[in-house]
Amino acid sequence: GDGLTGRVLFGEREAVEMGLDPWKGQLRRAARSGVYRHLTLADGHRMPFPDGRFATVFSNSVLEHIADVEPVVREVGRVLRPGGQFIFTVPSDHFRTLLDGYIRRMEAQDRRGAESYAAGVDRWLAHHHYHTPAEWRRILASGGLTLVKARYYIPEATERLWDRMNKRYGLRRRVSWWRLLVAPRLRSWGYQRLVRRAVVGNLARRWRGYYEMDVPVGGKGGGLLIVARRESVNL
Repeated sequence: GDGLTGRVLFGEREAVEMGLDPWKGQLRRAARSGVYRHLTLADGHRMPFPDGRFATVFSNSVLEHIADVEPVVREVGRVLRPGGQFIFTVPSDHFRTLLDGYIRRMEAQDRRGAESYAAGVDRWLAHHHYHTPAEWRRILASGGLTLVKARYYIPEATERLWDRMNKRYGLRRRVSWWRLLVAPRLRSWGYQRLVRRAVVGNLARRWRGYYEMDVPVGGKGGGLLIVARRESVNL
């Protein structure tokens, strides 16, 4: 990615040994973040690293965009040293049914419309799958990894607000007033800084009650945090 998540989570300069991405533009932005000591242009199916190279592999909202995810998991297992951890986040198996547009249509007894709405979100986000914790356990095992923790986050109210905001600001449309307003080619006009302050201030007030992302034990959440461990090799 662009390094934003790495900077938020790890903070310190060059706190992360290696960043990997298949797109040069993302790597250039990641380099500007200062979080990574090294950056590599590659994809998860073919990591150019030796076996057992890393103690931890972290992935934030990536695996759902990869149609065939098992080869990536096997590569993660290969580059992790015994006892190393694979920590990742993905949309959960409840993500589609917690969308505001889906819930509203189901409340109106429009199941076909609800499924069509969710399918449209899938296409927009390029999501290929929403695995359950049990399914992730099986997939991880194919890479020699053991599931240690699976925890839901993003409560229903938070996801529903996120869905409404995407619709309000036109992010799903090919052309919208919002896209035109924040177009990079208009940055020199100087007004975008004021727009950013206004929007962030509005969202900060409206989202204040949604900052807490925890889901009660046994509850459903739109996101899933997985922690897996690379088991020691028996000699």
